[in-house]
Amino acid sequence: MNTKVVALLLAGIISSGLIYSHPAYAHNFGGDESAGFLAKVQEIKTELEQISMNLSNPSAIDYYVDATGEYWNANDTKEMGERNQLLAKEIPDTLDAIFMAAKMSNPNADDVNAKITQLNGYLDEAVPVRIDKDKLNNSTVNALAVTNVLKEVLEKYGDAINSTQDLNDISEMKDMSGMQSSGSSMSGMESSMAATVVDENAYGNAKALAATATNMFNDLMKKYPNVTENSKISDAFTELNQQLDNKAAGNDVMITVHTKIHPNLITGYNIQVVPEFPMPALLVIISIIGMIAITRFRSMKLRQ
Repeated sequence: MNTKVVALLLAGIISSGLIYSHPAYAHNFGGDESAGFLAKVQEIKTELEQISMNLSNPSAIDYYVDATGEYWNANDTKEMGERNQLLAKEIPDTLDAIFMAAKMSNPNADDVNAKITQLNGYLDEAVPVRIDKDKLNNSTVNALAVTNVLKEVLEKYGDAINSTQDLNDISEMKDMSGMQSSGSSMSGMESSMAATVVDENAYGNAKALAATATNMFNDLMKKYPNVTENSKISDAFTELNQQLDNKAAGNDVMITVHTKIHPNLITGYNIQVVPEFPMPALLVIISIIGMIAITRFRSMKLRQ
């Protein structure tokens, strides 16, 4: 078996359909910078609101300052500078001023809130600067921004309850009957039990971000009232917020997001899902055989 034979064999397998595509294990939404920036702006505003509400709690302030810092970094400043040098300076400078004022031993609420209002204004200015008009007015881009915020909701709620599941990974979700999506048996009682919150800051963050995602969708629904799936998505958001208020099991929250919100956003707003294509065992085996054959063929040529 020489290299040409191996190549033909692999080509035949692919063309005959033996190389199959596996269903996506998670909702892997295509990366869109515009949607990412829209989400980032709303996430920063959410964290700033939490800073304003928790000025008397140093532990919470430390948490929300760190959380806000995750959303704006040097790369964001650089990219903003390519469009607007003034905003590239004012946004990070005002963020730093807010952090410094909030971390004082006796923070001045009026001063902090004034700085937050100022920064929110800069962020509002940054949106049309950073995002082209056609993208800014695109329903799919705006819906994708909602999914980005929902990802943060699931991450923060997982942290809050110290979940052993990755709430953003649908392969770790157990279905309604208590059976894990991979097929292994689990106790059906687990899904209905309330969770124990071990991190109150992350819990408050998850609820605040869920409220933000809900508001983003409500604004989207007002702009596009004729989307058939709107009512289902709206009902699912109501369910999600109630679940978080009631400290529902992580799996129940996953079910709401992954089986009720995501699918209807995908179909209603034409979001493209990037599937995962795990390499089938057959292809692995054939590839190994091919490598062995090539190695042997080369060895035979050398001996000759």
